[in-house]
Amino acid sequence: MNVSGLTRTSLTILLAHRVRTAASVSAVFVGVAALILQAGVGQAVEQDLRGRMGEMGSNIVAVRARATEQLSGRMRQAGWATSLLPSDGELLRRELPGIRHLTGIATFVKPVRFANTTRVVPVVGVDPDFFPLQRLTPAAGRMFTPEEDRGRVRVAVLGANPARQLFNLENPIGQQVRIAGVPFRVIGVTAEKGLGLLGGDLDENVYVPLATLLSRVVHRAWLDAILAQTESSASLPGLRLRIFVILRQAHRLPSSWPDDFVVQDPAAVLAAERSVGRSYRMLLESIAAVFLATGGIGIIAVMLMGVRERTQEIGVRRAIGATRRAILLQFLFEAGLLTAFAGISAGLVALPANAIVCRLAGWPVVWPTTCTFLAIGFSVGLGLLCGVAPAVHAARSQPAVALRVQN
Repeated sequence: MNVSGLTRTSLTILLAHRVRTAASVSAVFVGVAALILQAGVGQAVEQDLRGRMGEMGSNIVAVRARATEQLSGRMRQAGWATSLLPSDGELLRRELPGIRHLTGIATFVKPVRFANTTRVVPVVGVDPDFFPLQRLTPAAGRMFTPEEDRGRVRVAVLGANPARQLFNLENPIGQQVRIAGVPFRVIGVTAEKGLGLLGGDLDENVYVPLATLLSRVVHRAWLDAILAQTESSASLPGLRLRIFVILRQAHRLPSSWPDDFVVQDPAAVLAAERSVGRSYRMLLESIAAVFLATGGIGIIAVMLMGVRERTQEIGVRRAIGATRRAILLQFLFEAGLLTAFAGISAGLVALPANAIVCRLAGWPVVWPTTCTFLAIGFSVGLGLLCGVAPAVHAARSQPAVALRVQN
């Protein structure tokens, strides 16, 4: 029997038993779709992390506040961190060699109002060095200057999203907004950027001079973090050690007391995130493998059931001259056809789903074509492998069995 004849016969038989066919392909469909999805999403996350690590470089260090308090004679972490001051930023700027950019950061969620529209957004006080350090550029207007920061001028730079939400199609440059009731003049709008070095979406923020925010809006004297960028990554280990020495002396911490700050490497944090992502993808691959194994077992069971139901058909075909080889090929072809259909269907569903997931998550869309072809090929191979036992069982059937059943 040629391929076209095998195909017609197999399709006729499989379509005549739709429920059995659907049951045999469902687990393989899920397993292949899961493999394709995890490959596509995994590659997208990997590409996104590589892009973020490439953008930030390996020469940036972050200092975060970490408050401690003494309880029962022991130093413990406190809930509210107030240990990092603007003077610490100025001290690090003076004492650290090879600093390209350095900025203090203080973030508060405040209502921002323009005309009759109010949005509650993160209001971030920063030094002017924040913008080149984060590679934020103006889409309109300009960023504020060191002179405006030192003079505590009430100027604001809007992220892309607050600019759209507050002004819609109106030009925000030169307009006045109120941040927690305090008037600020809009001088710029940032170009869309996405995630920042410390996490969070940079496009969601409103940026104001750090000194202005602390003295005129929130009336407090401490920072959330300090970001510093060195001239080269080779000096980063020595820089971290120097930061510990400078800040411990500035905060007058006894040698027995823990640090009231923490020094982080954002690139190392992303590398750890990358490692966690790989572990998660391995878990998904294991789950997909379980589904495929379940599908293989299901194919064996369903096809053995089919052999039993088709005993008369097999016997009659043997009686009119069909060879064992023809029966063997027929059942193997049916098993391969089942899993090929499951694999191709899974690819047609998983590839668009992968694109949708990537777009919703803000990751670059990656088409895992190689993995798709491999998964479909693997599913066909699995079907052929699992169809061997039922096919051999069918091929060994004797014509007399069918005659006895019919009689």
